[in-house]
Amino acid sequence: MKTLFISLLILGGALGSKPINPVAVAGGISVLKVDPASSAVSWKAEKTTGAHTGTVAIKSGTLTMYCGQLAKGTVLIDMSALAVTDLSSPDKQKLENNLRGDNFFDTGKFPEAKLEIVSVDHGSEKVHHFITVLGNITLHGVTKQIVFTADVVKSNYENFSGLADIALNRKDFNIATDNIKYNTFIYKDIRLHVSLQANKADEQVTSL
Repeated sequence: MKTLFISLLILGGALGSKPINPVAVAGGISVLKVDPASSAVSWKAEKTTGAHTGTVAIKSGTLTMYCGQLAKGTVLIDMSALAVTDLSSPDKQKLENNLRGDNFFDTGKFPEAKLEIVSVDHGSEKVHHFITVLGNITLHGVTKQIVFTADVVKSNYENFSGLADIALNRKDFNIATDNIKYNTFIYKDIRLHVSLQANKADEQVTSL
């Protein structure tokens, strides 16, 4: 009887040591597909007499996630879809044609821009949801290294959503530098606001 009592105590202790509802932790590597319909890039350029705003379209891209966190990726931008949002016809079309022409982005020769995410610092993500991204951006045939901060809205093995504000110096990319008037009166910074969403390739997730 004593032996049976001791055996029951041991069995009870062993059962009690196991979690009732174990939680699976996502891990490994996943590759997400950027969703152009749920992603966007808006821009703002200023000059001595005012400013203009507009958009460019995200064409495609992939993000590589390590254990649910962004690690690297590539995003392609369709520069031929560059649009102006602060003007109406016919001034809107006139400025769009000028920006797509060889005075500015020369989209006939350089139809795409590319952002390559090289590495990501997740140091403050757990508390403030911010990450620091090191990348290369290719624009107007020129590639430059950039560093920017992104606000992570969602990040896991199957989905990523984030926001970032990026300032590019147009002179670094030889944009509007050959025309004396443009180079003098247009300020050097092009400000971008990027909203990026990516999902597993076999899922059609269009909202957070």
